[in-house]
Amino acid sequence: MKKVAAFLLPLLLLSAIAVTACGKTPGGGGNTSGGTVDHVNLTVDDFAQHSITVAVNTPFKFVDPSDTGGLHIICAGDNGKCIADPNAPQELADPGFQINAGDTKTVTFAKAGTYKIACTVHPNMNLTIVVQ
Repeated sequence: MKKVAAFLLPLLLLSAIAVTACGKTPGGGGNTSGGTVDHVNLTVDDFAQHSITVAVNTPFKFVDPSDTGGLHIICAGDNGKCIADPNAPQELADPGFQINAGDTKTVTFAKAGTYKIACTVHPNMNLTIVVQ
């Protein structure tokens, strides 16, 4: 039993570190207004494999929390790779924009549609933004 515990404890610790490395914070998915949000926190809980709705022509913020954030490079894309999307805001064109802990970047989606957003530093951080 002690051998199993000695083996599992380091694995659990590494798993916890891996999850927090991308800035995991509870909640904070964005302020809502009529079913839309005005920001997203660059955290595993809020950014990884989620879909959110944003109002067209409304400033939208990508927020990297100062207490848990880190380096992110955000672009239109999927699974850590930028993918050209002619309808996406220019800030999201390859190579995207860099954001660090405590920073906020505002982007305005001028065209309705569905946009896939990725972090090239953290391939598990993907977000679908539906602009209405």
